[in-house]
Amino acid sequence: MVFLAGLLPASCHRESTQHKTAAPAMTANSTTNSLNANPFDRKIGSISLTNHSDTYVQFATGETFTLTPKMLDKNDVQISLSVESRDKYGDTHAFAATQVVTAPGKPLDVAVGSYNLSFTPQIFPEK
Repeated sequence: MVFLAGLLPASCHRESTQHKTAAPAMTANSTTNSLNANPFDRKIGSISLTNHSDTYVQFATGETFTLTPKMLDKNDVQISLSVESRDKYGDTHAFAATQVVTAPGKPLDVAVGSYNLSFTPQIFPEK
């Protein structure tokens, strides 16, 4: 009897085959004025998001943030956030995700993995 237990993969990688229509990616530069600034702080400022549509923000340092809003009612929005960084071969180096509930137009600071993301969401209805 032969056992092939050594052929199991050490890790799995799955990419979704479902594709949403996404807003064009934004490129943002992370700038700070402090010498003691956290290198993982990312400040976007005001960002326009469309209900139920992915918005991508790519920083010059290589991370890609994905923001997906879902209006819960007229005063609250749930935002799913993820951050992904890739190595020089295009493989995912790090990935983290979280969800927050906030009010549209309210400044928000949220931790996603080791990153601290600051932005003000402006939510628009679906097209």
